[in-house]
Amino acid sequence: MEAELLQREPRLAEIVRRLIEACRPERIYLFGSKARGEAGPDSDYDIMVIVSDSSEPSYRRAQHAYLALRGINTAVDVLVWTREAFDRRLHLRASFPSTIMREGKLLYAA
Repeated sequence: MEAELLQREPRLAEIVRRLIEACRPERIYLFGSKARGEAGPDSDYDIMVIVSDSSEPSYRRAQHAYLALRGINTAVDVLVWTREAFDRRLHLRASFPSTIMREGKLLYAA
């Protein structure tokens, strides 16, 4: 897990804290340019939240995440996927799950 990254970036730590509280995730990953160390001054945080199987529609899960981040004053894109959906696409090399496992940073694991 990337504890040092969370200590260096208090905004990221606050994002993770809020998402844990709102979504009760199994895991949270940082991916994209910030995870690869290629972020520019206008780069946002790309976050993948993995939740247990949920009967809620995907738009509702994402809504919980975005509401939790209201007022954070930083650009964040959040994807909220169930563990089953994430695992089902993991073998596809060009999928989000595969890319996240290769390039992402694990920020939280329950």
